[in-house]
Amino acid sequence: MNFEENLSEYLSQEFIEDLLKAQEEKRTTSLILNTTKIDKEAFKNMFPEIQEHEFMENVFYYDKEKYQLGKNFLFDNGVYYLIDTSSLLVSYYLPTKDGDSILDMCSAPGGKTISLLLKNNEQDLNIIANDLSHERSLELSKNIERQGFGNVIVTNNDFEKVYNSYLEKFDCIILDAPCSGSAMFRKNDLAKKDWTMNKVLKAQEIQKRLITIAIRMLKKGGYLMYSTCSFSKEENEDVILYALSQFDDIKPVKIEEKYCYYRTSALPEAIHLFPNLYKGEGQFICLLHKEGETFTNSKNLKKNITHKDIIQKYSIYLNSEKIINNQIYFYNNFIDISKLNVLRYGLHAGEINKNIFKPSFQLAHYLSSSKSIGLNEDEFKAYIHGDEIRKNLQIKNDFYVVSYKGINLGFVKYVDGKLKNFYPKGLRH
Repeated sequence: MNFEENLSEYLSQEFIEDLLKAQEEKRTTSLILNTTKIDKEAFKNMFPEIQEHEFMENVFYYDKEKYQLGKNFLFDNGVYYLIDTSSLLVSYYLPTKDGDSILDMCSAPGGKTISLLLKNNEQDLNIIANDLSHERSLELSKNIERQGFGNVIVTNNDFEKVYNSYLEKFDCIILDAPCSGSAMFRKNDLAKKDWTMNKVLKAQEIQKRLITIAIRMLKKGGYLMYSTCSFSKEENEDVILYALSQFDDIKPVKIEEKYCYYRTSALPEAIHLFPNLYKGEGQFICLLHKEGETFTNSKNLKKNITHKDIIQKYSIYLNSEKIINNQIYFYNNFIDISKLNVLRYGLHAGEINKNIFKPSFQLAHYLSSSKSIGLNEDEFKAYIHGDEIRKNLQIKNDFYVVSYKGINLGFVKYVDGKLKNFYPKGLRH
């Protein structure tokens, strides 16, 4: 069975022709803005040809031939995150509340975790962002660092091996399941060449196992968001219907009506995002709710801070501390993570050596720019080039955050009229 024949199992021939035509067109490029770092109007003035999304706040389309936004200092410093608008709807439709413990099971490179936090920047959310691949988990960790989030624990685990330790522990779970990737055809020509029906069926086996353990780790009253970037019903409706047949307390939640969403009679609560209807690369999204009354995790976890001086100096609002090879991390201790392979314990604050604390790049992005040292344009160019800057200030010799137009860049060490540069070497240009 080829791709077109697979689609004909639930789509009309006319619709398939429109979809295949759309997949030959230029792919869309989009981003979500971090408005805690920059005002939306100021951003629009910087890039006047960007287009606002129709209904998602702080989401923009852009033409990458006009704006190389992946190579801009704003990207390096967490002002926005580049992500497809189809993927953004996963976090857009996931209901959350203050204090929720959230698991993003297949998180890398981190877009759904990042967009969830940017959408809910006033909510107190605690997230474990996980990926099975070690390499992809490291990339996930870098993206979390760039944004400056302190409430995200990055892990590298196969949850099929550890889920029994986390039964009914999470208020919300995102399962963006590994799939055959037909919504990636415009982005990756190899995905199109590699597509086979056998690949679809193998992916379905994995998806059924993952959704089963996800439901078991979900609290009563919790929400599970299932998604794929596949157009095959075997990986979408069929997986959800399988899960519903296995669990009596799981019910699909209908996603709101939009003219650009496609629904099937087999599962009308869920939506397909097709590029011939919706301006994006494509996604299947289904929100599930576990019936019952939600509860708070009963185990009182130890909350311990030894470096209270760092917490107080930088106004860090996290309740636990981890020190690994002189590297200090602060995080919210909301769930027992002792069974997990942790790559990043929340906020990497910096390094302590012989009682001297050297702050990190991530800490600079975690902090507000209100107490930073502002740089002019020439100083900014010198800083991102990695140069030392002469600047006489009435301050004591110490570490300080520097910013440009209100955007934190990184740390310097002020020593007798000189700003010693600590901008990461890999970002200098």
